[in-house]
Amino acid sequence: MSTTALETLPRSLPCPPPATTALTREHADGRPNQSVRCGLRVLRVLHDLGPYEDHQVAAIAEAAKLRTPHVSRLLAAAVAERVAERGARHGSYRLTHAARELLNVRTTGPASIQIRQVLEQLHAETRLAVTYHQPGWRLGAGLHLDLVDAVCPPDAELHQAIARQHQDLRHSAAGRAALTFLPAGMNTDANGQLIELPHPVREMVHSSRVAASRTATSHALATCILRAGTAVAILTVLGPSAAFSDPLHVQEYAVLLRRAAQQSSTPAPTTTPRPFPAGTKAVPVAA
Repeated sequence: MSTTALETLPRSLPCPPPATTALTREHADGRPNQSVRCGLRVLRVLHDLGPYEDHQVAAIAEAAKLRTPHVSRLLAAAVAERVAERGARHGSYRLTHAARELLNVRTTGPASIQIRQVLEQLHAETRLAVTYHQPGWRLGAGLHLDLVDAVCPPDAELHQAIARQHQDLRHSAAGRAALTFLPAGMNTDANGQLIELPHPVREMVHSSRVAASRTATSHALATCILRAGTAVAILTVLGPSAAFSDPLHVQEYAVLLRRAAQQSSTPAPTTTPRPFPAGTKAVPVAA
């Protein structure tokens, strides 16, 4: 082949630069990805609107200043990653228990030292998870149970069971106990609709002072801490279904639960010395 022929061959062209996308450009200049920012914004909004409550997609989108379809896709991704879950109402979402722990969500407590000691003692006696809720009612949210404190072993399924206590109150032990012993005016949902228990369930809870609920993986018993016949708090023990397979164990849990509720309703003894009435003298007591 002649030298001239070699010179007429086309020279290799340089490779074109790779196509750049919004994602690669943002990584290249150090800016965060827009989708990540929007996803984190949605989680922050769920926290700010109320970490234990259900929120409609439209309300979340409005607070986050994002389009509703975009927020729906972000929430679907959050559900897949188990940082959000669907609420009791259609089209509503809330943070999961794991997400609240990640965001370091503070509860309505903390519980008093007396209540904390009761929870720890009940946990030691039953080896079950123990929760302490306080009922509340707010316009637009209806009746809700605020988790004040919990003593729970490091079990993911039990943490999920605790989170499910905030769903339909008719299907959780804590909710059934609250619906039985709360004033009728509080038994409404976010839409103002009355939340009613079937009459046989209500009568059974009222007579035994213990409500029960069961799922495929867990079982729970709950009782109310009463003052003047009205619930001021709800105490719950819950654990794997196997722990409730023996009826004698269930009866024992119920007895311990009611005793713990009684201890919680009794004011702690004061350590402040009371003054003696006028005209009396203190009498020394032998050790």
